[in-house]
Amino acid sequence: MTDITTNEGVSIITFGNIPFDSESEFICKVFSAAAREKINIDMISKTPVSADSTSIGFTFADEDMPRMLKAAKEVNSDKPPMINSGNVKFVIKSAEMVTGVGFAENVFKALAAAKANPILITTALDEISVVVRESDSADFETELRKVF
Repeated sequence: MTDITTNEGVSIITFGNIPFDSESEFICKVFSAAAREKINIDMISKTPVSADSTSIGFTFADEDMPRMLKAAKEVNSDKPPMINSGNVKFVIKSAEMVTGVGFAENVFKALAAAKANPILITTALDEISVVVRESDSADFETELRKVF
């Protein structure tokens, strides 16, 4: 059995060009600033180090945008973060994902069929979470229901 849930009003903030030699310190500053602003952080994604730098991004509720902007300003990064709001998060959960194969393939088949580009993807043992633009969400959901 596969369970598909959606959450609307999702924003993503990405801090890029974080020097590798201070990434843990920077990321701690970001999460501390968000915590002080009482922002619930959801999906977290960090890129592998490339040319001595990395980036980190995470999701939060659109309604928390004013507080997130305040937290981001507090961090004082060299480069302003990229922010994308008004998105929809899909959580595709199934026990089949633990031992089966092809689960991710089906998610990407649905994305391709819907012509929806994922903005952020994270996984857990038995689920894949995908954030897409709101304008792509209905088609993506239709295609997900076809493959699952």
